[in-house]
Amino acid sequence: MKVTDQFKGDFIDLLCVARDSDTILTIASVHESGSQTCADGRSIDKPVLGFEKTTKKLILNKTNARTIGLLYGNEMTGWIGKKIALYLTTEDAFGQKDVQVIRVRSADPETGRQINIFRKPKSRK
Repeated sequence: MKVTDQFKGDFIDLLCVARDSDTILTIASVHESGSQTCADGRSIDKPVLGFEKTTKKLILNKTNARTIGLLYGNEMTGWIGKKIALYLTTEDAFGQKDVQVIRVRSADPETGRQINIFRKPKSRK
């Protein structure tokens, strides 16, 4: 029995992403901020991506949206048909340390373009 089967939802969360490898998805749709709603009827104030072969959607935060923008361009409708890789990492977020988050990177092994626009600078000694 899986937790994700017991608590169904429309959106990708931490349990939907593979722990030891990238989860590769093909973007099928891009929805503008405010055009999608939560299960309780509230409007989602961020862009939302839909994918091929799954009904789950990804609510884009600024970091992930900018990463995809660097990979595939500023025009979000141009992202349709492109592949992205979702992965789990730990960052300082939401006012807490070591929070597990979902991040996006290139799914194209040919180019190997993996962009992290908010890399922490190396400390100088």
